Amino acid sequence: MVQKEFLKLCKKGEVQGGFLFYGPEEYTKLHCLKTLRKSLFGEEEDLFNHLKLSAQTPGWSEELCQQVCSLPMFAPKKLIELHGVDYRRLPPKELADLLDVLQLLPEHEECVLVLYTVGEEFDAGQPPRRASALYKKLEELVTPLCFEYESESDLCSWVLRHLQASGISASPGDARKIVEFCSKDMFNLSNEVEKLICYTLQKGQKISLVKPGEPGLKRIMVGLGWDEFDFTDALLHGQSERACRLLAGMKEKREKPENILGGVVDTLSGMYTVKLLTAQGLSKEEIASKTGMHSFRVKKFFDATVGKSAQRLAKALELCLSADLQIKSSSLDSYTVLDRLVLRLCRV
Repeated sequence: MVQKEFLKLCKKGEVQGGFLFYGPEEYTKLHCLKTLRKSLFGEEEDLFNHLKLSAQTPGWSEELCQQVCSLPMFAPKKLIELHGVDYRRLPPKELADLLDVLQLLPEHEECVLVLYTVGEEFDAGQPPRRASALYKKLEELVTPLCFEYESESDLCSWVLRHLQASGISASPGDARKIVEFCSKDMFNLSNEVEKLICYTLQKGQKISLVKPGEPGLKRIMVGLGWDEFDFTDALLHGQSERACRLLAGMKEKREKPENILGGVVDTLSGMYTVKLLTAQGLSKEEIASKTGMHSFRVKKFFDATVGKSAQRLAKALELCLSADLQIKSSSLDSYTVLDRLVLRLCRV
């Protein structure tokens, strides 16, 4: 199955069974997972029927079996996500238990299961190599979805569609310049394109301002850099590989650890505020007016907190403040404190 087919099933509300999400492109992988959640539960969280299991937790295979076999509570479907399984090193007993659970899925049509892997956790034996024996076993029981990096032409088409959908007139050449300026990382590209759309619509200008040589573009878009939202977003999604890569980039640029942590705390505080005010029934516009945040930040924080509880955000803030205290009062290297924080936040 390809991504378009999966998204069509989500739109029709016809997703059932198990799926294996694998491949290096995390942005589209997460987009499909978010679309699935929205298809099953709408914009609201469902604490009873949406379960996120981690292979780092002892007894995860027994918990998975129990959840697959139990009925959803006051809903037609339940969603189970299994994260953190290194299928290349999975002990035989745990692998056998997992395959036994997957064989039960046809008997429980009310259950949707996603085996979510990151780049290094799974080897499907992509051409020219043969598919691995494990991949063949899983393919018989769940539907594999491979998420490869997008080509430059696909990224340009994606940018162009988003600009035009927002009523902004742009050419394929404009889209190509944006991709070249912002890098091919979909997380960074998505964030910067949305920022550009917000700025352009607010100023009532045409997309002709998008020329990498013009100062205006550099004031609007981050380009090849990373901001605190990207880093925090990776942490909250449990994307340790991406978070470590971003942190390594900031270390290389000699960003001060206290500044990095301060940016994360500021972003988490904004998310927490938006989450609480949304729970009180305020609209995005009302939140922007009440807090003085820019509408772009409110929208980003709103989107980023869908599926995340206020308690989880509060816990993440607590860990950050504890790390801040360590940086200021302990003899530990400040970057070591940040490295540990990444691992802790990715498990919140």
